[in-house]
Amino acid sequence: MNERNPSDRIAGWALAGALFVHLLLLRDPAAIVLVSYLILAVGAVLRSRQIFAPAWLERSLFLLAVLVVFLTRRGTPPYLLIGELAGIVGAVFLLRPITPSRGLRVVFCILAVLVAAIIRPYPGVGAVFLVLDVVVLMILTQQIHRPPEAAQSFWASLVRSLRVVVPVSIVVILVFWLFPDYSIQTMPAITGFSGSNVLDPGRVAELSQSRRVALVAKFPEAEQVPEASQLYWRGQVLERNEGLRWSRDSGRRGPPQSLETGTPDEDVPIWRYSQEVTSNRGGILPILDRVVTVDASRGGQEIAVLDLGASVLTAVGAGSLRMDVVAAADSASDAPAESFGQGSLGVPEEIGANPELRQIAAALIAPDSSTPEALRAVAAYFKENQFAYTMRPGRIPNVGKFLTTIRRGFCEHYAAAAANLLRLGGVPARIVVGYRGGDWNPWLRTITVRDSDAHAWVEAWDAPSSRWMRFDPTNSVAPDLTTQLENDLDSDTWPWWRLSAAFVSAFFTEIGDRTGEFFAVVGASEMWESLQPVFFVGLLLFLTAWLARRLILRHMQHSRDLAASLLTDLEFQAVRLGRPRLDRETPLAWLRRLQDAASDAEKETLDRFATAYTTGVYRAEGLTPAVANELRDSASRLKKIWKARRRGTVKIAS
Repeated sequence: MNERNPSDRIAGWALAGALFVHLLLLRDPAAIVLVSYLILAVGAVLRSRQIFAPAWLERSLFLLAVLVVFLTRRGTPPYLLIGELAGIVGAVFLLRPITPSRGLRVVFCILAVLVAAIIRPYPGVGAVFLVLDVVVLMILTQQIHRPPEAAQSFWASLVRSLRVVVPVSIVVILVFWLFPDYSIQTMPAITGFSGSNVLDPGRVAELSQSRRVALVAKFPEAEQVPEASQLYWRGQVLERNEGLRWSRDSGRRGPPQSLETGTPDEDVPIWRYSQEVTSNRGGILPILDRVVTVDASRGGQEIAVLDLGASVLTAVGAGSLRMDVVAAADSASDAPAESFGQGSLGVPEEIGANPELRQIAAALIAPDSSTPEALRAVAAYFKENQFAYTMRPGRIPNVGKFLTTIRRGFCEHYAAAAANLLRLGGVPARIVVGYRGGDWNPWLRTITVRDSDAHAWVEAWDAPSSRWMRFDPTNSVAPDLTTQLENDLDSDTWPWWRLSAAFVSAFFTEIGDRTGEFFAVVGASEMWESLQPVFFVGLLLFLTAWLARRLILRHMQHSRDLAASLLTDLEFQAVRLGRPRLDRETPLAWLRRLQDAASDAEKETLDRFATAYTTGVYRAEGLTPAVANELRDSASRLKKIWKARRRGTVKIAS
């Protein structure tokens, strides 16, 4: 900024760097963001040469930015629109000197960009990043928004920031780790189970970013909870084989049928639980294995559940719903049919004509092999040939390259490769997409399943038992995932802090449920009909009084900040005359020094400003409207006098 206070110049660079980093988090290549980068670059060049844009240019660019964003970005999600607008406005603010008020505006713009990046979301924006970001922004705010005579050291700013950072950190951790994320803005499931009738592994890396809750299953106290190996939430069945890409076969797309299920065998485990589906995407209902009975409701109204074939269930209408489910731990019994995926044996021409793949399948699956033997052979092949599980395998062009060269992928790759090997070996196979696992809470006896739990596995037809056998090839290359899931379900082995976190989550969830039930009962009572007007009138009066008090306090705070703002503006003007305020020189001492070397008219105006400043800042009566007007008037006169002196190339005498 100026020779007197280089920390202001450093604050400008720090704010510009922080805004640049947050715009990168937004991951938006739009022209608006590119213009923000350009303005930041221009501001950096000007700042290095101690040149600042005039006020009229700042205001013009501000209005132009608002108009351009709202006129050219129609259809853009609101959160992204706010982030883009905040980015370009913050860059415009940085073209001018960093005063306390302007610095706070830039910090506010940075926070708006951060909120947009969180909502998008971005995997780098987690609890740790947010806590560190709050620390940095608080230190910046402490350094920017202070009177010139009250300089703060870095460590003093850090200690003061901890008073806000500590509670904010607790809240952030609770939001990220203890409570389900019901945000409708969170990235949806793009692959895996999304109700789209398609399995395309090309974009699965984005799926792991989403923490949105897909369903919550609650098991009564007396009922059995599935083991880790049984936690497969069966969703869509895909039989049309295109190599790595699978989709629902057109032969399945007939009219939905009423749900008809057979009685399970006596030795088959039965699970009874209630399930809330928070986002019924595509109308498909993910449920544990094979349903025996299901009663669904939405908003207190019963909803019909239909069968789309292959035990794929759907509900009438869309939206969240609640279900009471009885499920059996056995698999579907619909036999392979030629009209569905060529009897679940069809493979693409590029796979059927590949001699390496046919050789692998022939070596693994003999013509007289049973289905269990074929599944064990394929599992051993993945386990013994240096295959690896990764969410970032790079580009995988086809099944042949995956099995013979790359040998790195995630669940969709292994499911598609295993199903193709089984079909080449003469074993009917298909892919099932849904969810696996979930977050267990022993206090609530709930399993919370999120988008990031989306999974794909294989079903192979076993003719002797007339059943589809579940086969998860991912277990062969990543057994630690199953072990981790088993540990997550065994709350007896959890550390104390994890049990405490689950208890806190259960506590607040129960409070929320009880509160919701209470208001539902109260809202349905006749007494509420008569009390409702009284309640809302009282609430309106309370809000009016609160708002009036806030406006009064805001006006008082604005008055206190006025003196510091006008003084900073005068200091900037004085620098251009060659008479800056010296280090460790108080405002009044600086004003007295200027009076000693001023003309009569200028001396009188300086005396008026010094008197008003003393009254508003240091005396008990504070900055009354009369004193505020005196400050504004005297500051305006001083700037006119100094501007006239600059035009006449006359400086204040030493």
